Amino acid sequence: MDAEDLELAPTKGPSCEGIRDLIVKLLESHSLVTGAAPIREARGDVGLRAEIGGLDFEVWVDLAY
Repeated sequence: MDAEDLELAPTKGPSCEGIRDLIVKLLESHSLVTGAAPIREARGDVGLRAEIGGLDFEVWVDLAY
């Protein structure tokens, strides 16, 4: 994954979708994670679902201003 995948530009930070996809890739590579997938709610929220050690998690990605 590189700056293009994260939609980075000299005048713009990464997109929420790019960060979410990076987190999913990182989680998928860990041995305790049995599943990780991106989700998008109808209202436009960006997040991911993961199962880690038998527990289900939802993580939402928002810009910090």
